[in-house]
Amino acid sequence: MPSPKVTVLMSVFNGSDHLRPSVESILNQTLSDFEFLIIDDGSSEPVSEIILDYQDDRIRLVRQENCGLTKSLNKGLNLARSPFIARMDADDISLPERLELQFEVFSKNQELDFVGTFFDVIDECENLVQKKELIRDPVYRLWRLMFHNNYGHGTMLFRKLAVINAGMYDVFLRFAQDYDLWSRISKKNNSTIIPDYLYRYRMNANGSQSSIKNYEDQLNAAIWISDRNLKHCNPDLDERDLIDIRSLYWEFQLPKVSHRAPELALQTVEKFFDKYDVDLYDRPFLRNRVLEDISQAFK
Repeated sequence: MPSPKVTVLMSVFNGSDHLRPSVESILNQTLSDFEFLIIDDGSSEPVSEIILDYQDDRIRLVRQENCGLTKSLNKGLNLARSPFIARMDADDISLPERLELQFEVFSKNQELDFVGTFFDVIDECENLVQKKELIRDPVYRLWRLMFHNNYGHGTMLFRKLAVINAGMYDVFLRFAQDYDLWSRISKKNNSTIIPDYLYRYRMNANGSQSSIKNYEDQLNAAIWISDRNLKHCNPDLDERDLIDIRSLYWEFQLPKVSHRAPELALQTVEKFFDKYDVDLYDRPFLRNRVLEDISQAFK
């Protein structure tokens, strides 16, 4: 069979209450040439029965014993028939033009490896909680990736080969596996953000999502990834330096911004330029953005 334009990859573990609107938001996409690869990761709820109700030839259902999100996504990558993978979470909603617009961006720029979008945060009843406008400038977004995740995992459309060449999702990470992946594959010009709200991320009030139930583990994984990112740019940073510099952007480790943070940030951004081969005309812009961040942090 010819390869579809896109493989939509979704791993499901229970959460059947919101599964139907999630599935239907993909089946109703304006881009119809896709396969919908759904992995039932050992659900105890009737997930497979719900999915099979649709009788849509684009759906490929894979049942397995529970092994967690990271391994399920890697399995999906190996099974996908398209060179482009769109992530989808089982309780979220993709707006109808999401895949079409993301695929169009890819078709116009062969340097891209992944494309994200703005997204809305909604509650269990689909009421708007927050609008998430992500960083659009690619160099500044790459700089901020040193500190935290800049993307909504479910919004992403990425090139399968780029992720495989990077070693896929790290099976040793149960949490923040997407932050780790974007950190490993990001370059100064291989990603972009569509400035449209094309995805709706559902925040459950009961805290049933893995990232909420396991907040401390999620946070520790993100700190480890941020430490690695920063040291790749500036190997001279020690453990205390890492906490100090991160205080510019995160508030959880120190009660206020470290007085050493500005100096460390300005040292590190110079090494960031070299590591990522940032063009000379882009460097003053990023220096100014970091100075603005420093000024804002001390207000």
